[in-house]
Amino acid sequence: MEPSLEDILDVFHCWVLACRASARGRKPVLGDKRRRKIKKAIELYGVETCKQAIEGVLLSPWHMGYNPSGKKYDDIELILRDEKHIEQFLSYYDNAETTEGEFKVIESYANGKEPF
Repeated sequence: MEPSLEDILDVFHCWVLACRASARGRKPVLGDKRRRKIKKAIELYGVETCKQAIEGVLLSPWHMGYNPSGKKYDDIELILRDEKHIEQFLSYYDNAETTEGEFKVIESYANGKEPF
């Protein structure tokens, strides 16, 4: 089934809210290239899974700018580029709970508490 414009806009707005909130109020445009990427990703994975991939990019320090160039790599065209990228960001989303637990252990140890 072909994704509706509502579905495409839903995924696009999820990305805008998650990755492109601008202090100056600028918002990205949903052009043909972005629309095609979103549409194809929805056809393959569905709306909710695409949104999870978008949330997954937020969990990658590298993609959020903690890299040698200090540049964020969070454009929707990258996130939804192809199956490999979508599944990469989904893995970050799926592992978020596990990673959060690992950070709590490290934080406890750093604060002088015996976490084990």
